[in-house]
Amino acid sequence: MRMIEWLAPSNPCRQFDGNERLFEALKRLDNAAILCVQTKAMPSARKFVQQYGLPPESADEVLNQSTFVFLQKIEDGSYQFQGHAPSTYLVEIVRRVALTMTRTQRKTHETLENHHDLHDPDVEAAQRQRESAELVRQFLAQMGEPCETVIRLHHLDGYSDEEVVRQGWTRYTTTDSLKIKRSDCMKKLVQIAQQWRSLNNT
Repeated sequence: MRMIEWLAPSNPCRQFDGNERLFEALKRLDNAAILCVQTKAMPSARKFVQQYGLPPESADEVLNQSTFVFLQKIEDGSYQFQGHAPSTYLVEIVRRVALTMTRTQRKTHETLENHHDLHDPDVEAAQRQRESAELVRQFLAQMGEPCETVIRLHHLDGYSDEEVVRQGWTRYTTTDSLKIKRSDCMKKLVQIAQQWRSLNNT
């Protein structure tokens, strides 16, 4: 169960007529405000849980952890209201928490896989896929923002440019500017990958 679900009204977003009012309520740790952003972020939590291969029942855990992180960022001032819906920032935290949980589980699975035949083609293919995915994450992390988010939203998470602009997940306010930036970022990503191959002789 979401952390304050039993304390809030059935329609928690009804009383907040704007994003700024919702943000101010979150600063006060208002139960209805917290449940409001959780309700909006839950579909994304379920999506990331499924996408990253986590158990469906872990969606609540991911959302709760993400909400605590979000509220801490509001409290320490690292998240400032800029006109966007607070839930969009919570969704980004949800993605990162789910990804971290996936990595933790992967380590456990890899330990168990050490007991299997290392020459099993299925095991080897799965290992190569994990290694490739981890390399992409490392390359993106090396690039930093905004390239990491711009590329991930489109190529990894599968969001359309129109959705990204509408939700305000990046600083780019038109699909054209978003596409131009992503094109530049992809060129940089290719360069990073080429440098990595050169250094590793692959």
